[in-house]
Amino acid sequence: MSNSTQLTELDIGIEGMTCASCSTRVERALAQLTGVASATVNLATERAEVRYDPAQLNAERIADTIRDTGYAPITDELDLTVEGMTCASCVGRVERALKKTPGVLAAEVNLATERAHVRFVPGMVTPDELAAAVSEAGYASHLLNNEQGDAEMASTSEADKRKASQHALGRDVILAAALALVIMVLSMGAAFIPAWDRALTAISPFENFWGWVQLVLASVVLFGPGWRFFRPGFIAYRHLSPDMNSLVATGTGAAWAYSALVVLAPFLFPPEARHLYFDSAAVVIAAVLGGKYLEALAKGRTSSAIRKLVGLQAKTAHRLDENGVEQDIPVSQLRVGDRFVVRPGERLPVDGRIVDGKAHIDQSMLTGEPLPVSKSTDDDVVGGTVNQDGRLTVEATSVGRDTVLAQIIKLVESAQTGKLPIQGLADRVVRIFTPVVLAIATVTFIVWIILSGNISLALVAAVAVLVVACPCAMGLATPAAIMVGTGRAAELGVLFRKGEALETLSHIDTILFDKTGTLTEGRPALTDQGGSDPDEALRLAAALESASEHPLGRAILAAAKERDGIIPAVADFRVIPGHGIEGRVENRLIRVGSRRFMTRENIELDEVFIQTAARLEGTGRTVVFVAADDTLLGWLAIADRIKPQAHRVVQALHERGLRVVMVTGDARGTADAVAAELQIDEVHAEVLPQEKSQVVTALQSQGRSVAFVGDGINDAPALAQADVGIALASGTDIAIEAADVTLTRGELAGVVTALDAARRTLGNIRGNLFWAFFYNILLIPIAAGVAIPLGIHLNPMVAGVAMGLSSVFVLGNSLRLNRLKSFNADPPTGSPPASDQNNLPQQPLTQPS
Repeated sequence: MSNSTQLTELDIGIEGMTCASCSTRVERALAQLTGVASATVNLATERAEVRYDPAQLNAERIADTIRDTGYAPITDELDLTVEGMTCASCVGRVERALKKTPGVLAAEVNLATERAHVRFVPGMVTPDELAAAVSEAGYASHLLNNEQGDAEMASTSEADKRKASQHALGRDVILAAALALVIMVLSMGAAFIPAWDRALTAISPFENFWGWVQLVLASVVLFGPGWRFFRPGFIAYRHLSPDMNSLVATGTGAAWAYSALVVLAPFLFPPEARHLYFDSAAVVIAAVLGGKYLEALAKGRTSSAIRKLVGLQAKTAHRLDENGVEQDIPVSQLRVGDRFVVRPGERLPVDGRIVDGKAHIDQSMLTGEPLPVSKSTDDDVVGGTVNQDGRLTVEATSVGRDTVLAQIIKLVESAQTGKLPIQGLADRVVRIFTPVVLAIATVTFIVWIILSGNISLALVAAVAVLVVACPCAMGLATPAAIMVGTGRAAELGVLFRKGEALETLSHIDTILFDKTGTLTEGRPALTDQGGSDPDEALRLAAALESASEHPLGRAILAAAKERDGIIPAVADFRVIPGHGIEGRVENRLIRVGSRRFMTRENIELDEVFIQTAARLEGTGRTVVFVAADDTLLGWLAIADRIKPQAHRVVQALHERGLRVVMVTGDARGTADAVAAELQIDEVHAEVLPQEKSQVVTALQSQGRSVAFVGDGINDAPALAQADVGIALASGTDIAIEAADVTLTRGELAGVVTALDAARRTLGNIRGNLFWAFFYNILLIPIAAGVAIPLGIHLNPMVAGVAMGLSSVFVLGNSLRLNRLKSFNADPPTGSPPASDQNNLPQQPLTQPS
């Protein structure tokens, strides 16, 4: 497929998948479709993500393919009224507009009834977006039977469908368990209570009456609640790709069929072989259903991160019409340029720009910072954040999928749907696993027939093998951990754009930091001061710099304002190129500039001052001197200050075995000074922005796996070249970052949090895969009867329970990732920031006169 082809992405839910064989079969079927560039099916999320060429394939064909493999694509349907159509060309225009909308599977428009019937994928498109697509085509449209266009009332959400499916599964579990219990009492009660056997015989209307009762009850269990295994299991056989459903259906079906023959035609069997195994068949179905129900509950917990993010979205907005009158509308009806009101305590519905009002905004959902931020006219605000006080009028700048919150949700969903390279091992095993299990069960049956001549013993062993060998745990090992790991990371401010970035980041051995704006604040700041009167020097220098546009001057002015100083007025301001500035402040001639400037104006410099300046300049600082008339008042040192978290972050990365490298366009002396303070292993200085990617390439050529950390402004080539690109971004930058990992809080500590999340998640996946493989390696031979000579025998009923618990174990182990904590790089209370500990003293360096 040509790289220039414009691909479309379809994200669709799938019902009925129960194990890795199911997801593999669907994935294989989708990948074989002409026009599909990639297809990924995730068992844990029960979703398929397909990238395809719309010129060769459509969404409806994809949904049909899923259905043909024996599973149900999750779709919804609705009707829209369409006003203004006058001919067949109008119908065609509306249909094309609807079909071009991402997530629409089919659209039929009827000119006579003025209605459009649409089949779509919930979650990819909302009913209001469909109505908007029709409106953009030039026709008035609204949801049928819902004038307000409330999407939640118009269609059942995917979450509601999952909840209904889970409720139905719970109902089946109760029915199967109740009937299985009755069957067990009828079949095994006599073994424990002889009087029970006599009582049953006494009330039996004819011989073997209770065998017939067990047959009826077991049939209800197998072909009622258990039908969810038989139907897809048979379809899988038809496609020559048996799965977990096939194993369960074959095992319980064989036990039921054997027992039914004993009841219906006992003369076919010798007396010693006339055993009934309805109890095993019914209990296995009940146990497997119980395991699937627990699995469904655990799956619900693994997707909690998405639900939390979705819960941050506002449902309605107070839009202002052209007359300034408020109208309450669904958020989906807001358009770019619309103005809306946000009252105190309400969430902002979409991203926008404040046009009137002032308020404190709680942005903790983006930045993690608990303190609200003051916002006023012309400030940008983000949808999902909370207005704590004040009434705001906001103009929408991004709506729908373009909002920051929608981008975050999409990133998390994409990461959770992704398939890691480590999952390839499980996929390859699962592909041949079920046929091998069927072969083992067949061999087990034949061997025990030969060894014992007991068909009942052989059948029980074969059924136990089929039931215990479920590949569910192997299929859930990777996606469950990815769901929880990436979801928890998102809550901690770390967004993985792709699941693969998790595995790659876990193997990183070198971290390359951009200096300016990443390790440092990215703006000059006053770091040191001294002299006979340093405070007065700062106050007068700030007065002079208030008339200057130099970046160093702004740093001096900002430092003076932070100390609540009153900045006096300046007169006769003059710039002396290459030297400094001068002007009159409070009737004194003030000069601010270099040592050369002071010497030129015959202002005496103490030797201690000269040595101090040289030492500071050797550490990358810029030193300016301040004089009043002909007297030196003091000196000010300015530098791009190292972030308070940088020292602890670099230390933490060293503790985790990583080599830390820095790249910067600064001079070698400044770069070396920063590297020495932070104990960075390797420095690349005087590098142009476009050459940073070459530094990444050079490190990779040395056999290193490199993660590049930058602020995302001019680091795109390096971020793309690195094995993993990590961008520090503010909330509003998220939608445009090109990195594999985005740190939404813009904090350097997020680098360590991301690394820990990746390593913990991969460790969890390895543990899941180990126990999933170990479980089958251990239990399949026991189920086959290898340990019978030792008195150990695995009953099919116990095998069913064990099979369900294996999946629950894997999911429970994955849920431990919810304990992941963010790395705390803040200095201990009471100690100075790490970046200030090596600064020179700020007290006067001359002896008082």
